[in-house]
Amino acid sequence: MTRGSDRPFLSTLRRVERQLKVPISTRVRILRELEHDLEGRRGQLEAEGVEGEDARVRSLDTHSPDRKTIQDLGRIYAPRYQRMTADLAQDRVRKLERTALVILAISVLVGEAQVLSQADLLGDPSPFLWPVLCLGALLFSMTIGEAFAIWVKGDHRLVRHGSQAILVTSGVIMTAGFLGVLVDGYRLLVVSESEGALSGALLVPWLGREAELLAVSLVLALAGGLAWFTLTQWLTAVSDAHREVLGLDPNRRTS
Repeated sequence: MTRGSDRPFLSTLRRVERQLKVPISTRVRILRELEHDLEGRRGQLEAEGVEGEDARVRSLDTHSPDRKTIQDLGRIYAPRYQRMTADLAQDRVRKLERTALVILAISVLVGEAQVLSQADLLGDPSPFLWPVLCLGALLFSMTIGEAFAIWVKGDHRLVRHGSQAILVTSGVIMTAGFLGVLVDGYRLLVVSESEGALSGALLVPWLGREAELLAVSLVLALAGGLAWFTLTQWLTAVSDAHREVLGLDPNRRTS
């Protein structure tokens, strides 16, 4: 694809882009196809001897979509989820989505507890393990919600605060794990001082509890970081394609 002054249909692409009500990835594909058709028609006319500007105008006359066509494209390429919920009140749809996320978070928390219980890791856990598990359930629900918004609802905003919240929550989980080790270690020292010595009966269980806490918090934090990286990379690729097809400055941010 050429760019700059070599793309005489940029103004038309930008006009159509402003009117298209479809996910950005679909919008980019439609605009690329439109430019390809316009360029192909212009080349055909120039090969027939039509002057450059006249060829451009005549290409627009035959291939530039009008408002009704753009609206039809919006209906055809609307995500299936939007078509399925189009007849429902949007407030009700949002309530159902939030309820589903809450149920999902609770289910994940129960699942985490069952897995750890089967692995015999909840017999004598650190007090910080449960907050970490709750944050892990929240992180999982946030990730599913963000993926649902992007790939099911078709809400492809290029600046998404939800993706950043996933990264922040992952950092909080890791911090909670290390903070738990420090606090539990301090409590162990206090108990040891009261008894006059640090006995193996206290140290060995403490090491086991803290190893479990660190392992769970690191696994959850790394999973959240991987989810954030995947979502961010996809959104970055879409953003780059969006700016390219519209001939925008690569340093300019869109939303």
